[in-house]
Amino acid sequence: MKKLLFVALAAMFVLAAQSVDAKKLNVLNINKGELPDDSTCPVSLSEENAEKEGEFTMKVEFDKAGWCGFFKPKKGSWKGYTKFKFTAFNPSDKAIKEVGVCLKGAKMTNTPENRKDFKVELPVGKSEHTLVFDGVMCNDGKTPLDMSQVYIWNFDNYAEQAVTFFVVKVSVED
Repeated sequence: MKKLLFVALAAMFVLAAQSVDAKKLNVLNINKGELPDDSTCPVSLSEENAEKEGEFTMKVEFDKAGWCGFFKPKKGSWKGYTKFKFTAFNPSDKAIKEVGVCLKGAKMTNTPENRKDFKVELPVGKSEHTLVFDGVMCNDGKTPLDMSQVYIWNFDNYAEQAVTFFVVKVSVED
């Protein structure tokens, strides 16, 4: 009887651990060398500002307005997820206020009814950001953002000035 109870408890623990993992998708695995495939600026792997020795960050070096991200990403099915989360590091001595995240939904268009732009401020040092996209309206204000199949996601620099920051982690979560 004790053996059966132990097996049942072990099975419940394994199932609970799997359900937690199923609610998070690393859409950019920087430590495995993944970098964006669509960029207007230099993007590179760096050991600077990594969380642990032997890990990497993604160094983003905008010299003017532009973007870096993914066009038709391989990890593009975000159905069941509700949040875009990322950790960044701003090495400058002042906040970066002209950065954003652009999410483009299932339609193959670059129009206001298929995209949502989130403006983000990166304070000095390390910061964590959570952008809720579930139930959000696109930039047109009337079309729900459909992230069942992501067309494009990227980081944007809205300023016409040089900006450098590091991305530590990127995921979508429930």
